[in-house]
Amino acid sequence: VQSIPALCKRIFYFAQRRVYLLKIFRSLARSKRAMVFVDYEYWFYSYKNKYNLRPDTAAWRAELEKQFDIEDIMIFADFSSPGIGEELAKLRNITNTIIETGTATQYRKKDMTDFVMLDYIYQNVTSRNDVGTYIIFTGDGHFQSVVKYLVQKRHKKVVVYGVTDTFSKRLQGVASDIRLLPDEEELSNSYMRMIVRNLAHVEAKANIIPTFWGTIEAVSKRNNVPDDRVKATLLRMMANGYVFQKDFSINSSKQVRIVAADWKKIKAAGLYDEG
Repeated sequence: VQSIPALCKRIFYFAQRRVYLLKIFRSLARSKRAMVFVDYEYWFYSYKNKYNLRPDTAAWRAELEKQFDIEDIMIFADFSSPGIGEELAKLRNITNTIIETGTATQYRKKDMTDFVMLDYIYQNVTSRNDVGTYIIFTGDGHFQSVVKYLVQKRHKKVVVYGVTDTFSKRLQGVASDIRLLPDEEELSNSYMRMIVRNLAHVEAKANIIPTFWGTIEAVSKRNNVPDDRVKATLLRMMANGYVFQKDFSINSSKQVRIVAADWKKIKAAGLYDEG
C-alpha cells in the first residue's frame, strides 16, 4: 500500500502529464486549423496566359481538406471582366466569402486587389489566435512582408501556392512551404481535352484531314501550347485507346494515315462534353 505522500506525488505526476498532453493536442489542432486567402486574378490570368487552363477550384479545395481543417476560404478579385466574371458561379461552390475588389474609379486594379487582400490577412491574424496555418495563393513579391510577419513574429505556418514560372523567388524564400500548380495530372488532362476538342471540330469538316502531325500542329497553334507536350499527350491517348490511327482514302490512288477518336471511351472518361 502506498503512503499518502507517494500517492499524492503520483496523482500530481499524472495531472501534469494530462496537462502536457492536452497542450500537445491543442497545439496540433491549432496547427491544422487554417485560413485561406486567394488572389484569384493572379491564379486565373496566370493559368489562362501560360497554360490555357482554368483553375479547378473544387479539386483544389478537396485536396486542402485532406490536410487541414479549413476555417474559411477568402477569394479576392475584380470580377468585372467577362472571362473572370464567369468564374463566380464556380467559386460560390467552394466558399461564401468572395471579396469583389473592382471599383469604377480604379486606375491599377491589380494593386487594389493586393491591398485589400493584405488588409484582410493582417486583420485576421490579430483577431484569431486559434488559427495555426495560413494558406495564401499568390505569386506576387508584394506579399513577402506579410508572410515574414506571420512566420517570424506570429509563429504561424504559411503555405504559399503559386503558378509555375510566375512565382516570386523572394516570396518562396520566406514561406514555410510552397506548392506549385498546375500539377502534371492537371496539365495532362488539359492537353487531352484540347486534342478531343480538335478531333470533334475536324469530324464536321470534310476538307480537313487530321493526320498525326497535322493534329499536333493545329492543337498547338490554336491553344498556344508547346507542340512537344501535345505530341506526348497524343501518343499517350493512342496507347490508352482513346485515339487510334486508320487509313483514309483521299482518292482512288492515294491514302493517308489519320487519327480518329474512340468517342465511347473518351466520353466514359469524362474528357468530352457534347454540350
